[in-house]
Amino acid sequence: MKGVSIYRATAALLFLLLFIAFLYIGRPFLVPLCFSIILSMLFLPVSRKLEDWGLSRLLATITCLLILVLIITGFMWVITAEITRISQDMDDMQPRLQQVIRQIQRWINQEFGIPPSKQIQFVDEQAKKFSQSSNNLVKGFLNGILGMISSIVLVLIYMLFMIWQRDKYKRFFLKITSRESKPEAKDTIREITQVSSKYLGGRLISMLFLVVFYGIGFSVVGLQNAILMSLLAVLPSIVPYVGPFVGSFFPISMALLSGSTDLVIPTIMILVLAQVIDNNLIEPFVMGANMNLSPLMIIIAIVTGQLIWGVAGMILFIPLFAVIRAICDHIPTLSPYGFLMQDDISESVWIGKIKNYFKGLTNKKEE
Repeated sequence: MKGVSIYRATAALLFLLLFIAFLYIGRPFLVPLCFSIILSMLFLPVSRKLEDWGLSRLLATITCLLILVLIITGFMWVITAEITRISQDMDDMQPRLQQVIRQIQRWINQEFGIPPSKQIQFVDEQAKKFSQSSNNLVKGFLNGILGMISSIVLVLIYMLFMIWQRDKYKRFFLKITSRESKPEAKDTIREITQVSSKYLGGRLISMLFLVVFYGIGFSVVGLQNAILMSLLAVLPSIVPYVGPFVGSFFPISMALLSGSTDLVIPTIMILVLAQVIDNNLIEPFVMGANMNLSPLMIIIAIVTGQLIWGVAGMILFIPLFAVIRAICDHIPTLSPYGFLMQDDISESVWIGKIKNYFKGLTNKKEE
C-alpha cells in the first residue's frame, strides 16, 4: 500500500483549518448567503411556473420574494396574536404556577436540604444581578432584532439576483469546467439543486404536518393556547434529532400550568405519536433519498454547524454536507468520501410503492 506523503497530509490539515476559520470569521456574510441559495432553489420551480404563465423573469422573481415576505409576516402575526392572548390568561394560570413553584421548593428541600427561605434568597440575589445587567440585555436584544432584520433584507436581495440571473451563474460553472466534463458538471448542478430544495421543502412540509397535528391534538385534549403551543413545539424541529426534544418543553410546561396534571400524559402521547408518523412516513416520502446522508453524518453536521455558525449552522450544515456528498460522488478521486457519507439504510418497500403510484398518476396526466 502506497504511503501518504507527510507534506500532503499537512497541507490537507492546514487547508481544513483555514477553511473552518474562513467559515467562522465570515459567518455574518456566509449565513445570509447560504440561506438565500437554499431559498432560491426552493422558489425556483415557482418562478419557472410563473414564467410559463407569461410573466417576465424579473416580475416572477419579485412575486416569489413577495410570497416569502407574506409567509414570514403571516407567521409573525400569528405568533404575536397568540402571545397577546396568552398574556391575558396569565392571571388564571398564576395560582397553578405558584402551586408548581411550591412543589419544586419542597422537592429541593427534600433532596438537597435547602429550605425555601434560602431558595427565595438565592432567587432574589439572581434577580438583582439580572436587573443590574438588564440594560446590556436590552441592548443585546435590540441589536439582535436589528441584525435579524438586516439579515432578512440581505437574503431577499441575494435571492433577487440569484433567481433573476440564474442562467448566468450556471454558465459560469460550466465555463470553468473542461469540455469533456461538462455533462458530468450539469448532472452535479442538477443534483445539488434538487438536494437543497428537497431538504428545505421537505422540512417545511414536515413542520406544516406537525403544526396541524399538534394543533388538532392539543385542542382535543383541552390544552390552553393550543395554536401557540403547536407553533412553539414545531419551530425547533427544523433541526433534526435535537429540535423535537427542545420544542416539546413548551406544550409540556403549559400542560403543567393549566391546572390539571391529567393533561401531561395526553400531551406527551401526542408529541410522540406525531414524531413517529413524521419520521416514518412524512419525511421519507417528501425527502426520499435526495439527502442520502447517514445518520452519523447528520449528527456531525448538526454539531459542527452549531460550533461554527450557531443555530443557523445546525440548519444549514445538513444540506451543505449533502451538497459535499453529491460533489464527491461525481469526482472519482473523492468518491470514497462520498461513499462514507452515504446512507446505507434502504427505503421502505411500501414507501417506494406509494411513490411509484403517484409517479404513475403524474405520467398519465402528462399523456
